[in-house]
Amino acid sequence: MQHDEQEYRDDCCMYSHTEGFPPEPQVPELTRSGAFSYNDQNGLRAGGFTRASLEDLRLLFRKNASSARRAIATKSWLTAQLRLYDIPFEKSAFVDELWSTLEAAVKGRKCVEGGPPSVATIKERLVARLAQRRKDYAQAVEKHKLDVREWHKQNFAALNDPSAEARYDLGLFFSKYFVDDKGFPDPGKTPEPVILWDLRDWSEPLRRRVEAIPGLSALVTSQITVIAWDPKLDRGIETAFTMIDRPDIKCDHLTLEAAFDPDRFIAKYFLDGLHGEPDFGKQKSPLTLKHWVSHDGGFEKLVQAAKHAPELLVQKTKEPIQSAPWGCGDPCVIVGWAKQVILQVEDWESEIKELELLEAKREKRDKEKAILAKVKPHIDYARAHRAPPSDESPLNRLAGSYIMHCRHLQDEYRCDLGSMTLDVHRPTSTHGAIAAFDFGLIEGTMLLATSEESLERLREEQAVRSSDDEEEFSCGYDVAALGKRRATGSQQANGRNFKRRLGGDKPAEPGRIYLQWAGCQTGDTYLVLDEDHERTGHFDLDKTELTARGQFYFRHFFGDEPLVFTLLKVSDTPKKRPDAWASYCEEDRWIRW
Repeated sequence: MQHDEQEYRDDCCMYSHTEGFPPEPQVPELTRSGAFSYNDQNGLRAGGFTRASLEDLRLLFRKNASSARRAIATKSWLTAQLRLYDIPFEKSAFVDELWSTLEAAVKGRKCVEGGPPSVATIKERLVARLAQRRKDYAQAVEKHKLDVREWHKQNFAALNDPSAEARYDLGLFFSKYFVDDKGFPDPGKTPEPVILWDLRDWSEPLRRRVEAIPGLSALVTSQITVIAWDPKLDRGIETAFTMIDRPDIKCDHLTLEAAFDPDRFIAKYFLDGLHGEPDFGKQKSPLTLKHWVSHDGGFEKLVQAAKHAPELLVQKTKEPIQSAPWGCGDPCVIVGWAKQVILQVEDWESEIKELELLEAKREKRDKEKAILAKVKPHIDYARAHRAPPSDESPLNRLAGSYIMHCRHLQDEYRCDLGSMTLDVHRPTSTHGAIAAFDFGLIEGTMLLATSEESLERLREEQAVRSSDDEEEFSCGYDVAALGKRRATGSQQANGRNFKRRLGGDKPAEPGRIYLQWAGCQTGDTYLVLDEDHERTGHFDLDKTELTARGQFYFRHFFGDEPLVFTLLKVSDTPKKRPDAWASYCEEDRWIRW
């Protein structure tokens, strides 16, 4: 009974919007009488409001009643309370008049706890009406179940294929072919075997129904199913097996034969009859089956069937295939005489290795082409480049736009070669230049100088300049009160420590540019600060000054391991402007956000 009820609910859910499906009766949620309504959840209500207790009403009409209580007492609520306590009032009255009427009734003890008998009578009437509606609803549901069943029968009768009938409704299918009106076995209805195709998800429910009918047997697979009374099942299986070769069967015939009946498959191609002796001349070359023959224990059944001929070998392997997204080998099962199977598998393994080598070479070529396409702006720039005057300063010549290549960021963090950039602006200071960078994981501002000492002075200069800019930007706000630090003696001391960490007062190497950076993780507001002056590094320009190789540190992420990179110049004009150096300081993050 519970199963039938669930089936009915499933039908209503699945077919409710299908054309012709009987409309489902509406569940009675409440009953109404004028302004009154009733249901089990909320009880009696008037205008959507339940009756307030006398205690709540007395608290409402106290002189020191809270604003929250008074806020509840809208015109609709006051009207509902007057109805629920059966206090006469003018329907056209304003809210103040309704308030006074209800207040007078409460203080004059005209309101009865639990409501007056007249309202209780209305409630009893609504309760009885709701009970009757529920009774009517239960009867309507039973009728609807019959209507739904009749609707299914009409749809079932329009089908003319046993397979479609079984997929539509197993109950009606078995009633039509195998049981009488009372559900008892009826061999006379369908004495011959019934062959079904493509049951798939219905296979297991069908198997359970067959097992529940005495004398009925079946061979059930997801592609082909044979149902017959016990003496005729084997003949039905033979008939179904011979049908697989039909042109209208859109499936790999060999695989379908092996999956449906492994014993008949082995006999057809390798034996002189069912459970017979080996026939070596019948099928000399191995047969290749699709991988799905192994589903639902199919591979083990095929191995068991092959034991009728010890010389047979059933083996899982891969068949060579070209241009497949999953690789150079397509999983399959090979069946044949052992010697030929082993040779075939060895040939396929060798061919797959060759295909994998070719695929690796193709992937390498494609990757090289992709890299070439990304560095093409650099190649084009280098071809058109004219050497600047020799007396121009190195930092002036450094100005421009670069793309960065960093194998570790590209391989481990999928940072794209074409998207990592450095934009160096012409220096406005005698100590160095400022650049905007985006290295995939991080982006921000970089200070550049030709020596460690110049880099230190540039950083101190930028801190002072950023402070001055900040005062102008603040429009009267007390920046010092917000914790802004200026270039103090303490900072200068830090600068001296910074210089010692970089290597003291060693002379600058020709073509070397020293850097210090600060920024934030890309796509995040999390600042990567450089209060300890450890976000440092350098790069060395080649003779053309169009490429450079170097390293930088990001200890928060990579520890003491430097990130090695290459810069490729693509333009003499920088594309992106750097943010102020101070905007990446912890106490000054308000400048940036």
